[in-house]
Amino acid sequence: MIAIADSGTTKTSWLFVDKNKKSYTYKTVGFNPYYQSPEDIYNNLKTGLIPNFDFSDKVEKIFLYGAGCEAIEKRNQVAKGIKKAFPDTEVTVDHDLLAAARALFGDSPGIACIAGTGANSCEYDGKSITKNIHSLGLFLGDEGSGGFNGKLLVTDYIREAMPKHIRVKFEAKYEDRQDDILDKVYTKPFPSRYLASFMPFLMENKEEEYIKSLCYKNFALQFDNVILRYSNVRSAPIGYIGSVAFFLSDILEKVANDRGLTISKIIRNPLEALVEYHQSKGIY
Repeated sequence: MIAIADSGTTKTSWLFVDKNKKSYTYKTVGFNPYYQSPEDIYNNLKTGLIPNFDFSDKVEKIFLYGAGCEAIEKRNQVAKGIKKAFPDTEVTVDHDLLAAARALFGDSPGIACIAGTGANSCEYDGKSITKNIHSLGLFLGDEGSGGFNGKLLVTDYIREAMPKHIRVKFEAKYEDRQDDILDKVYTKPFPSRYLASFMPFLMENKEEEYIKSLCYKNFALQFDNVILRYSNVRSAPIGYIGSVAFFLSDILEKVANDRGLTISKIIRNPLEALVEYHQSKGIY
């Protein structure tokens, strides 16, 4: 049995596949080495994953693609936590950007983008990432992400720039007010996860012109600050992974079209495509 895991800041999606092609799916919290130690990762697996199935001793290989796993030391940090939970399993940890590129393009080149809780992008030559214009994370960038969308929304709420009828809806849905929001963003862990938690509100109200404009601005900033800076942006296919891209695909495609570009593929979850990728390499 092999396991493919796609780990973002909010959640990790797991797909276990046996030699008979039977599959099992699970979800745990997200694992980001910038926020969690190997011991944190191990404890989460011990309580949030392993008790849910009885075949952990049969898992031969785990391939985890994770947010924050670009640097080798960060990959090793995540791998250490997984190995403690699965001591007899071969563990490979890589960057979530590589997962996006492989899921979207396989062995062909393209520009792979992520728009989920966080955002990222890269130029991919069909084998490896050749260029990555850094997303810079929540406080310096992360345009295109659910966290950035949430940041735009609560900024308007606190500054009273939000239309009155939207403000009424917001306050009916959420208990947090100015002080609560500022406290959770600046003093509590996982601010991206908190700000991305406002995405359901945006999607429920995306037909409102104000919400459309806000979501358009988010993707437009990602294109103008990041995507358009790739030298092959006019010749390579552009693909997106992530729930924000998937559920706001109409707005994302309009942003691209307004810049003379086309999104070739949008995938909500890369797991099945990653299983196919690894199976094509001779790993059942």
